[in-house]
Amino acid sequence: MSNQPSQGPDYQRDGSPWPSYQPPPQYGQASSSGQPQYGRAPYNQAQYGKPQFGQQQYFGQGSYYGRPVEAKTLSIASMVCGIASVLMGWLLLPQFAAIITGHLALRREPSSRGMSITGLVLGYLCLLGYGALWLLLIVGLAVAGTVGSNTGTF
Repeated sequence: MSNQPSQGPDYQRDGSPWPSYQPPPQYGQASSSGQPQYGRAPYNQAQYGKPQFGQQQYFGQGSYYGRPVEAKTLSIASMVCGIASVLMGWLLLPQFAAIITGHLALRREPSSRGMSITGLVLGYLCLLGYGALWLLLIVGLAVAGTVGSNTGTF
């Protein structure tokens, strides 16, 4: 019976535990040795080379948290040009820039779809609105030029 493994800590032949053995602390008490209790790693430290938070890392697989951020420059440019076309739409340049960069952003940057659609909608609406305003201005000036030149004597 002496060759069987014991359930508790290893004892010396005289019945006393080894000097390095310390019984586990009671519930609610901190460990006096400063080591983690019950084989757990201290906070913010991985244990035995394992990744934290229970994630398994396979060879060649990247971490989900370390993904590089995709560039969103075209969609941001489209939205900024769309907002600028509301403020400075009489130039007609911001509308074209918002429309072109919005279509390019939809194709190249699918993750920032909302900003590119915002730029497209603002660009098209302002192009229609200010385009109609320019058209009315040109037609009005042309009509006023032809009607005003026929001044005769009564």
